[in-house]
Amino acid sequence: MISLIDTHIHLDAPELNGQGLDLLPGAQQCGIDGFIVPGVRVSGWAGMLALAKNTENVYLAPGLHPAYADQWTPEAESHLRELAVQPKVVAVGEVGLDSTVEPTLEKQEIVFRAQLQIALDTGLPVLLHSQKTTGRVLDILRELAIGKRIGGIWHGFSANIQVAQELVGLGFKIGVGPILLRKNARKLPDAVKSLPLSALVLETDLPDMAEKPETLVQVAEKITELRGLSLDEVARATIENARQVLGF
Repeated sequence: MISLIDTHIHLDAPELNGQGLDLLPGAQQCGIDGFIVPGVRVSGWAGMLALAKNTENVYLAPGLHPAYADQWTPEAESHLRELAVQPKVVAVGEVGLDSTVEPTLEKQEIVFRAQLQIALDTGLPVLLHSQKTTGRVLDILRELAIGKRIGGIWHGFSANIQVAQELVGLGFKIGVGPILLRKNARKLPDAVKSLPLSALVLETDLPDMAEKPETLVQVAEKITELRGLSLDEVARATIENARQVLGF
């Protein structure tokens, strides 16, 4: 059986009404046996930790999504630093900039930089979120040499091949998710076909982009179609890539 890792799945999302773990048996039957749960809100961090402590193969990337940048306080910063050294924490995320949400980009950047510093201080990679802010996020990543120092994953990638190639050159992996399955998708398929296989990891971004974890298998199958590889080759490469960047 194939083995896959979902590098971005919100098992603790409010929309799942506390039933996120009920999705795992079906996912595991399909060969998905690693799950990275990213942070969104400060109030969700404690629940994330409890979830991971009690569930095999569930790992955490606590952080503050840019939509909730206004929740950043000295107490939140201290809490995140404490979480960053917990055994099942493998990254800081999802962090970045988003021009489509309420907090000002100035506020978001302050919080983004603060979380990047925590990642640097603790040696953790980052899960990056960017919505209509690619240029600015790239500027910050270049300035701080984040990719070379700690690495990370650009979550939900949908930009062009030039951006993808630059990110890989900077030391990041590309998060390939359900966007790849859209009939009108053009940029992401081009990137998947052109990038080295060593640059790709898989994600569902459930429940935002997928209704069930098994969608990850469909994403992997689409990569096999685009690249002319076997499902086993894609599975082995992407799980190795995820373990390489996330260190577990």
